[in-house]
Amino acid sequence: MFKSGKWMIGAAMTGLVLSGATLADDEFCVQAQGHYGKTDIEDVPDDVDACSLSGTYYLAPVSTTDVPVGEAAYINRASFVSVMASRVELGDADAKVLAAEFGYHVPDTIFFGRVGVARAEVDDGTVSDDDTTWNGTVGIVPIPRLFFGTDFTEDGYDPNITARYVAKLSNSHWLAGSISAVDPDEGDTEYSAQVDYYFPSFKLGGGFNSLGDQWSVRAEKGLPHGFALQGDYFTDEGSDGFGIQLTWRDL
Repeated sequence: MFKSGKWMIGAAMTGLVLSGATLADDEFCVQAQGHYGKTDIEDVPDDVDACSLSGTYYLAPVSTTDVPVGEAAYINRASFVSVMASRVELGDADAKVLAAEFGYHVPDTIFFGRVGVARAEVDDGTVSDDDTTWNGTVGIVPIPRLFFGTDFTEDGYDPNITARYVAKLSNSHWLAGSISAVDPDEGDTEYSAQVDYYFPSFKLGGGFNSLGDQWSVRAEKGLPHGFALQGDYFTDEGSDGFGIQLTWRDL
């Protein structure tokens, strides 16, 4: 359970960048987020506590005119640099992860590339271990707001694809959805789906992941001065948990 790869995935999901909901006529270059989550695992006496801090700098100002603030960077195809620090604790065991990534949309083309590095230090109460791994994404944006991408790691490549689209509805609300599938070397094909509906000042969303039959829901409210507050809840075959996330942008 305390293999560094699994903890890195868990930390990344916990610190996953989720979007703000408010519409505004402004722009930003900096985004910062703090997240806390707690997970109750069946037949395990201790809860899992996870926290993370992350920051993102966009290489050009991101316009939020007439679009949801949380989707503005995606819609604008903004290139970025980001860093994250996270810690996960379960009883006497803990894992700490430091990660950084660089994502770049090639100007005047449909191409996108991302490269990331993560260093995990894992202590199960008796033995400590650390590991550094590299990962990346290559993708295309064939039409505005539609993305196709595939991920890879230094350990190899399992065939996978993610498709994401953001649509403006006739009532001027917005809908964002994504589907992903991966065919691992061993086991069945895993898939997931996520959807977010943007009202003028808040967001409702949810998702499903076939790995563990996990269902999730979330809600986020835009606040003054560039802040947004989100709460989320998930449940799967053997656990359930919640999280709270505060986002700030220099609007």
